[in-house]
Amino acid sequence: GHQIFTREGNTTTENRAQEPPRKKMCNIMNVAIDHNNQGVDLLEKGLNGKALLEFKKSAQMMYSITQELKAKGTVIEPETSTTTCSTTQTSIATGNPFIRSTPILMSCSDNTTASCTIESATVLINMALCYHLDSLRPNCMEDAMENAVTLYDMAYSLGLQINEDVRAHHVILTALNNLGQIQHGLGNFAKSRLYFEDLSTYVMFLGQDGAGDTVSDRHEFMFNSMVLRNPNTSAAAA
Repeated sequence: GHQIFTREGNTTTENRAQEPPRKKMCNIMNVAIDHNNQGVDLLEKGLNGKALLEFKKSAQMMYSITQELKAKGTVIEPETSTTTCSTTQTSIATGNPFIRSTPILMSCSDNTTASCTIESATVLINMALCYHLDSLRPNCMEDAMENAVTLYDMAYSLGLQINEDVRAHHVILTALNNLGQIQHGLGNFAKSRLYFEDLSTYVMFLGQDGAGDTVSDRHEFMFNSMVLRNPNTSAAAA
């Protein structure tokens, strides 16, 4: 198991309404982070439906924070503001070694921020993984795979917006890897190759620097990008 980062004494909705905007947003951010981390815990227990509800709550709160930050041009003040992100170090068993199935936890740090882009990207990648894992089940939702693709794309786009933030690296790598795997599994080999080429390029771009992932992680991504190719092309080359 892993530690779930929670905050004690979250204020009620009524109390939040009376708080200064910066502190109010800070408290909302903490609750959103709690929902994400509860979702990670549930996902690791195989309770995908309940996990998805937690991720959706978190995403909705992140969206409201983003809109308020854009509208008022304010920042989220310290006390509990931006986050550090870390994987749980435990991949969820999928039966497919090419799927990157490690959800991301968040915890608060003490830096002022004018956006919650990394937090939003983190929740989206966890939601995408939730749908992706569900699509592997016999009686999955019809649109599970489609939802996973959409959310991976959204998380990837947000990650690119903050590419200089090392916390975004894991989001970008996971999104590209899993999008490539999905398209390969669907037989869309040309589309899959585009994702894996972007993945290998990004790994090379990162070099040995980074946070939230290790050299062995990057070797795994590179391996996937080399192995998952059009089987017909591979056979012809042989």
